[in-house]
Amino acid sequence: MRRIPTLIVLLPALMAVAAVAEELTVEQVVSRHIEARGGAERWSEVETLRMRGSYSAFSFRDEFTLIRSRGDLYRLDFTLLDSPATRARDGAGVWGLHKLLQPQAIHITEGPYPPQMERESLFLSPLFDYTARGISIELSGRGDIDGIETINLAVKLSDGWEETWMLDAETYLEVAVDSQVWDFTQAGEPVLQRTYFEDFREVDGLVFPHQIEMDFNHRLEGMTVREVEVNPEIPPAAFSPPPPPEEDGEADEADSD
Repeated sequence: MRRIPTLIVLLPALMAVAAVAEELTVEQVVSRHIEARGGAERWSEVETLRMRGSYSAFSFRDEFTLIRSRGDLYRLDFTLLDSPATRARDGAGVWGLHKLLQPQAIHITEGPYPPQMERESLFLSPLFDYTARGISIELSGRGDIDGIETINLAVKLSDGWEETWMLDAETYLEVAVDSQVWDFTQAGEPVLQRTYFEDFREVDGLVFPHQIEMDFNHRLEGMTVREVEVNPEIPPAAFSPPPPPEEDGEADEADSD
């Protein structure tokens, strides 16, 4: 009986170990993530998005509607503290409305919130076409979130905003994202927020998380997506703030006319 050289027997095992040990480049990891989300070509065909579902915060749960358009136009209508609220971005900048705290919508130009809301309004995540957008991405090791092995990416936007993206090492879909945010309950002090993404589903050739949870400062907010529309007709005016409410005197004068 001819003896098979030990090296030949071990070669497939050694190759498998080498493949596991091989570290992917940033470009390879990002490319696999984009393919997992539907691919760059399919995303290039998307001009608008609309999502509907439920939003929970401060033990309240109510409906939300989120619309997006290229140019980073954005509008989220939801309920906060049992009162209607809006976070949005139109051609003039970011604006907000919370009827419990203020009677009318205002454009926000100062403080920490504008860059935070601009980040929230990005039509494409920072991982898409990142080099051309002035975004730097570096590998920052591996981790584990609830038993899911992750490949971690240190992401720095062109304005200096920093995040850590944790991608599933098997699917390359996002498991969580860490970032510093400002919360109105914290008197301007930044806090660490971890956003979790689950329940990915394909819609019209694209892949979206349908469960999103934001964990920060011992608080938890969540979005459960029930419906996603790709390329619905959304006029630019839909992103603009509503006109200010009429003063009592103006209303009376209008009635008398």
